[in-house]
Amino acid sequence: MRYASRKCPICDHDQVDVLHSQKFALPEGHPLTDRYDVVCCLNCGFVYADTAIPQEAYDRFYAQYSKYEDAKTGTGGVENLWDKQRQVETAQQIGSYLNNRSASVLDVGCANGGLLKALKEIGYENVYGIDPSPVCVENTRKLGIDAEIGSLFKPLTRGQFDCIVLSHTLEHVQDLKQAAQWIRAVLKENGCLYIEVPDASRYADLVDAPFQDFNTEHINHFSLNSLQNYLKSNGLTPLKWGAKIIPASVNKPYPAIYCFAIKTEGSYDVVKDDELRPLIEKYIMASRQILNDIETRLSSRLSKSNRVIVWGTGQLAMKLLIETSLSKAEIVAFVDSNPINQGKTLNGVQVIAPELIVGFTEPILISSTLHQQSIIDQIQKMGLNNPLILLKD
Repeated sequence: MRYASRKCPICDHDQVDVLHSQKFALPEGHPLTDRYDVVCCLNCGFVYADTAIPQEAYDRFYAQYSKYEDAKTGTGGVENLWDKQRQVETAQQIGSYLNNRSASVLDVGCANGGLLKALKEIGYENVYGIDPSPVCVENTRKLGIDAEIGSLFKPLTRGQFDCIVLSHTLEHVQDLKQAAQWIRAVLKENGCLYIEVPDASRYADLVDAPFQDFNTEHINHFSLNSLQNYLKSNGLTPLKWGAKIIPASVNKPYPAIYCFAIKTEGSYDVVKDDELRPLIEKYIMASRQILNDIETRLSSRLSKSNRVIVWGTGQLAMKLLIETSLSKAEIVAFVDSNPINQGKTLNGVQVIAPELIVGFTEPILISSTLHQQSIIDQIQKMGLNNPLILLKD
């Protein structure tokens, strides 16, 4: 047991057990932390990242460094067919609950407007989005949907709404209590709230990359029990909830939970979630095994050629640069297809666009399991003959 730097976002207690320590190699100028402990609250059982980085830093990150800005590589838009289908299914789910098509709907963290477009296509005309990223807001407006730069921590210019949607947003929020206050203020008295977050109780069932859910952005790990504790303790009563599977990439299933809630009054004592911790510990063990397998593969390949190109600068790459033999490799270039990452410096090496490595002969290490096949396809389309180093078969 120790005392947390960040009190439990649900029950405000500060006594925790450390389950895992996570480190990252961050690009130069990155506003978030390069390390934190994943902890379990001893009072309510919630699992979260114990980081002292304030909410303002997260707001700045999503305003200036949002990976969702690029409509082609990011999620939350309409250009990825697998992601578009996710938005359509979520819109239908909301529509089956919110029968009034004239209801006003606000999507908080709307990214590139995909969910709002899907809602509009099934008859909801009064839809609106907010996002910290100016580029995401502009992408949403290009779909013919009104949006503004904003967040859970800034005043809203449009008053109250019949329905507020937070789809894969709350796991990114440092100050959950202030977020709940904002939601209550913006939600109409008879309105409904739709929340969807990753299902931490099923991380181990669908793990693809080691510690994929312990990243710089996901700092709250909800089970259905802990999500209900959060809502009830902040004057939001769940009415309908459940579990679902969504795509994280092509043919990559990912666990999620959802909940519809309304505003209520009165106090609530949280009920301890005793089930989440052992399931997270199972996930940690599975992740360590996968990381060990990757290290075995990397150490063998890098012993033959220590000079490599690293394709991908996402969450897994930032871990591998700390935790594996890649930390000792001579990296001649980082490559990333997302323009938001290009031009940055990681471990003293610049991140460049794919077309700039034409003529390089070094092996290409694909530092992603989630997007490994799509990167292979892109390399083949470019006609590159570099040897490939893969993290898994």
